[in-house]
Amino acid sequence: MNKILLIILTWITLISTASATGQEGEHIVWKGQEYQMLTCPLYDCHEFDSLGRKLEKEWSMTSLWRGYQGHWCIENDMLYLDYIVPKSGENLYAKDIPELRKYCKNGRVAATWFSDTLRVVSGSTVFYEHMGFNRYYEHEDFIAVKQGKVVSVKRVENKLIIKGKENDMDAQRKFSQFLADLGKQLHKRYPEESGRILANVRYCNFGLMMMPSDVEVTFLIGQDIQHNNKMMEREIKEKLANYILANKILPLYYLNGKIKSPKWLLPIRLE
Repeated sequence: MNKILLIILTWITLISTASATGQEGEHIVWKGQEYQMLTCPLYDCHEFDSLGRKLEKEWSMTSLWRGYQGHWCIENDMLYLDYIVPKSGENLYAKDIPELRKYCKNGRVAATWFSDTLRVVSGSTVFYEHMGFNRYYEHEDFIAVKQGKVVSVKRVENKLIIKGKENDMDAQRKFSQFLADLGKQLHKRYPEESGRILANVRYCNFGLMMMPSDVEVTFLIGQDIQHNNKMMEREIKEKLANYILANKILPLYYLNGKIKSPKWLLPIRLE
């Protein structure tokens, strides 16, 4: 049972790989307030490439692979770079960076090289993966910019629909026991089957208030179901769906205008 629980908890942490690391955002002042920005406009500035590579080599923090943190502002619908903070911790003002001199007018660096979308976030974190900027906040503004000039703004609201039980150890122990008991029942009913079955599960069929009415269950190819046992598969799907829906084991999100139901990998050992 402890082994099964360990496998479940390993998958339910939402950490993809050891090398993937969540990155710190940039800072931006907009409409008189400071926000976190999950966009790096200097990546699009070719003149900054050589200095960027140098700063990247000097930095040792895995949460800031780019080697610096930019501080920006939007004034009169124009995007400006005020300064960057490299490893030394001392502000390196944009107007003093030789590579950016061509963009400097009246003592300020206007980001006229940038034509893309800025992602400016605020509020609490709704969904987080330990990788890059793969996280979502309650409020997100997508600011479309053309040659440094703001052309449009789109506001998106994100929310958690079902909290899930990934951090509830008591709920996880009960779920582990449920999977262990299910495996024993299946092996008794289908003695010709043995070994471990891995099933991907996620919510599906959403109704009022975006609540799910079913759980999609798919089995990994090339597993230990030796006899193409469709009856056993149907039984697994039904019992998993009923338990997950009744206990709200998995989380569910509304992100960027869409319902997001992450897949979870569950082990069932027939023994």
